[in-house]
Amino acid sequence: MKLELDPESALPAYVQIRNQLRERIVRGDLVAGTQLPPERALARTLGISRTTVVNAYDELEAEGLVRGYVGRGTIVAAGATWMDAQPIAWPAHFSSLGRRVSQYAQATDLPALRLGAQAGVISFALGLPDPAILPPERLEQAWEEIVGRLGTAAVGACPAQGTPTVREVIAGRMRERGVTIHPEGITVVNGSQHGLDLLLRLLVEPGDTVLVGIPTYFGALLCFQAWGVRIIGVPVDRDGMDVGQVEFLLARYRPKLIYTVPTYQNPTGATMSLERRERLLAMAQRYHVPIVEDDPFGDLYFDEPPPPPIRALDRHGYVLYLGTFSKNLAPGLRVGWLMAPSPVIERAALLNQLTELQPNTVGQHLVAEFARRGWLEEGIKQARSVYATRCQVMDRALRSHRLPGLRWTVPDGGMFLWVHLPEQVDAQALLAETGRQGVVFLPGSLMYPGDGPRNVCRLNFSMPDLDAIERGVAVIAATLRRLLDRPVESPEERVTASSIV
Repeated sequence: MKLELDPESALPAYVQIRNQLRERIVRGDLVAGTQLPPERALARTLGISRTTVVNAYDELEAEGLVRGYVGRGTIVAAGATWMDAQPIAWPAHFSSLGRRVSQYAQATDLPALRLGAQAGVISFALGLPDPAILPPERLEQAWEEIVGRLGTAAVGACPAQGTPTVREVIAGRMRERGVTIHPEGITVVNGSQHGLDLLLRLLVEPGDTVLVGIPTYFGALLCFQAWGVRIIGVPVDRDGMDVGQVEFLLARYRPKLIYTVPTYQNPTGATMSLERRERLLAMAQRYHVPIVEDDPFGDLYFDEPPPPPIRALDRHGYVLYLGTFSKNLAPGLRVGWLMAPSPVIERAALLNQLTELQPNTVGQHLVAEFARRGWLEEGIKQARSVYATRCQVMDRALRSHRLPGLRWTVPDGGMFLWVHLPEQVDAQALLAETGRQGVVFLPGSLMYPGDGPRNVCRLNFSMPDLDAIERGVAVIAATLRRLLDRPVESPEERVTASSIV
């Protein structure tokens, strides 16, 4: 039996012996019943002390790979090979959250989103800013300035609550929207969805109930479902969440929180009126239920600014506000924020430290530098103008095709048109057809916690340029017309979209 020791290795000699023998045993080269070399003989062969060999054999015996017998030496134990070992049963080791997460793997890996990233595909599926609005030379200049000023600290650690500079930037921008806030009341997070996850960890248990405006952002739905909470939907109309239904639901279900996207809502584009915001806050205070206000699009108005955030109306600490720079600057920076009363902020910052150690230092420095140079506001103003024009072009393109039963609402800001197809058309069947022609979008059923309507879809206008919008809408309209002209099919014959979504 040939064993080799590497005198240059950082591993002690007994560990090298143990590892080589272990590999041969579990691979089956040394079968059960094989006698290992006597300790003294192996020590002489390798030029080491007997104690070193004893230590190696003791470790193998502790692992159950060998057995030592008085008078017989050390023997390879039965059941010590890979052939005899059983694979670990990972499903039995997952927590309840780990088991739930696997149920939503398909929903988080939508082929429609992957296709949208391919060259030549017109994508109305994503909800991201146009990268052309962020000139790369500005990124280069900003980063050179940051490194020149901070040196290696530019990529160093930062407080778990975020850098003081970026929190001051956020606080200043929120004060312009009527929110009284100090930097100490802000925790920087890696995007608003990370902030939502932190709040769920802090505020809910599996089985708890939450009220959610429906339809809603499907990423938030996946968070709720992964945490095992019960979702009670509140319909969303042109004026946002129908707060007329909220009081009954608060009294009946006693939810742990209310989740709402009140401004240019994803996916409908609806904006909650000021009167509804005030009523929702009053009801939350009456029933002592916190509101999670998710506001990724509030900066992206086309003409007049939207009503103030619900957080601006709150004087008693009921509103937990989530914001992000992913929609108005760049998603890859992963800089968002949570504003909340001090008991929540303190625990959120601590939990952030336990799970993430700290938020993204590089992204925070870039946000602060863009703000310092005036480029942040300049880029947001440009985005408002660009997106307003693209929204108008998409609206005009849809109207030009004059399809019966097709209706939509033009938003006052944001990134989406929410489209109702003719009642007999399944959005996933439509997507299956347009996807083969290089045009993709998101079916609206993804934005409902259960079986939502099948004849709705979300079209994004922030990413494609004007020509792509017109060509993509033309493909959707022509395909929709063909579907409407087809004879009614049985459920077995109906086109599905499994190849696309």
